[in-house]
Amino acid sequence: MPAWLPWRESARSVSLGALASAVISCSPGEAPAPSDVPSELSAAVLRSSRYASPHVDAGEIQLTRGSFRDTARRVVAVMLPEYAVGNLDGDGAPDAAVLIATSTGGSGTFLDLAAVLNRGNQPASDAIAFLGDRVLVDRVRIRDGEVQLDLTMHGPADPMCCPSVEATRRFRLVDGELVEIEPPAGVPD
Repeated sequence: MPAWLPWRESARSVSLGALASAVISCSPGEAPAPSDVPSELSAAVLRSSRYASPHVDAGEIQLTRGSFRDTARRVVAVMLPEYAVGNLDGDGAPDAAVLIATSTGGSGTFLDLAAVLNRGNQPASDAIAFLGDRVLVDRVRIRDGEVQLDLTMHGPADPMCCPSVEATRRFRLVDGELVEIEPPAGVPD
């Protein structure tokens, strides 16, 4: 993995596990039809999905084993290991919140949050929110239909290498877009 990736290997970095699936009562020997129970989007599926991206001319990237590379334009994007599973759109199917780190050839590492909806056990991701350059995400979770991120951002006097302001940012899916709920002070709109 490239050294520029902005995640931490620490006790604070959490990769959230599986969301409990709906319990369906079946008589002995009877199995539910696969379409009756929405299944969780696995890490392997998320690492091989398409994501909207403002950092490439095409406006989207296709990950392969968790990464995207355009060597001609010096763009590298990687899905970070931290992600969350939960319902974002109220349909009862387990959706996901994914973090994508992108380098465009300079010193920056741009972090985006992507909402991945579960459409018939297939990923659909068009909603993204820019989190910042070289911010550090300590935890991502989905609660009550919103994505909550504990992260370390840059304060007004922080050098780009060393963010120091701990914050919790919350996002909700509204009309197909990730909208921030009450952004912390100093976070640009």
